[in-house]
Amino acid sequence: MPSTPSDERIETQGYPESSKPQQDTKEMDRRHRRNEDLARFILSRTSIYLHRINKAVSETAARYRLQEIAQAIFASLQQYPILALAVAIVIFTFTLPFLVFIFFTMTTAVMAFTGFVLIEGALITAASVMLVSLLIGVFLMMAILGLMFLTGYFGISRVYECVSRFKVDDLRDYLRDNH
Repeated sequence: MPSTPSDERIETQGYPESSKPQQDTKEMDRRHRRNEDLARFILSRTSIYLHRINKAVSETAARYRLQEIAQAIFASLQQYPILALAVAIVIFTFTLPFLVFIFFTMTTAVMAFTGFVLIEGALITAASVMLVSLLIGVFLMMAILGLMFLTGYFGISRVYECVSRFKVDDLRDYLRDNH
């Protein structure tokens, strides 16, 4: 398509040939400096916040003597290996959904960087469904076990109340009379 004289005139009037490369390099240098300053600011603020978080965690652990408590728990678990196995199973049960979710999230990130957008959505959906179902299963298991222990406790306490009301000799006499 042939260019018209008005298009050439507009181009030459808008951008003089001698100043265009200088303006571009100056603008790029300005952007580069701004980006560097932004990166330095983000890194400095991040390090400040990480230091504050680390200090707060350390102070909390010292205030509540968490290290001493953890050592006492570890010592008692060494004495009772069955209890240690039960605690390990509970910890594994609670961390498994999060590990699966993290695995799917990392897989999704790899797929996203390689261009599998549809697979990404399917993986996130599958991971979310698995996480929710596992968490619901763990919650229901804990609720059922809690209800079983409460029922057992109240049942045993009622039996103990009934037995403590009567003397053992009276109970023996009562059983002899009825048979």
